[in-house]
Amino acid sequence: MSWGAASLGAAAMILLSYLVFVLIPNMLLTYLTTRLTPTGRDLVVVGWWVLAFLLSCLVFVRLQRQGEA
Repeated sequence: MSWGAASLGAAAMILLSYLVFVLIPNMLLTYLTTRLTPTGRDLVVVGWWVLAFLLSCLVFVRLQRQGEA
């Protein structure tokens, strides 16, 4: 894998991480504050973080495997 492709993959991973760990949970908190109880809202947001973490791990592993080929 060239430096350009690796840098592009790293930039995409950073952007994706910001999107799924900061921006979307912030929008979820804003939207769910008036619609759910605090406990329900927190469970939804934590569920999103768990799902996002698992998906980001999958993307990271795929990027790592592409580098080996």
